[in-house]
Amino acid sequence: MSMAESISNMTLRNKLNEAERLMRELMDHLDNGFIPKTRSLSRSLQEHGNKVSLISDTTVRQQAAEIIDSNRYSEQLYKKVGELLTSIDEDVSSITEGKV
Repeated sequence: MSMAESISNMTLRNKLNEAERLMRELMDHLDNGFIPKTRSLSRSLQEHGNKVSLISDTTVRQQAAEIIDSNRYSEQLYKKVGELLTSIDEDVSSITEGKV
């Protein structure tokens, strides 16, 4: 079942709960995964300054690959949250317009 299909089968309460859960997951991922990884790479590069030959290409590539994977995961979570919020907006609009 696709995300859109599963969202359409959820109650408004479930959508709100799921959106809140995903937002917490996204914030936790950014705070404890993505941001520390980017800072670590930045620190490593700054520490070596002009002596970039002291840090191996493999190390930089590995850290950059981890950041890219982490970014992809962030984007997936962000997309899911956006889909839920759009659906919540539609549900609330239909309630306030009396279409329920």
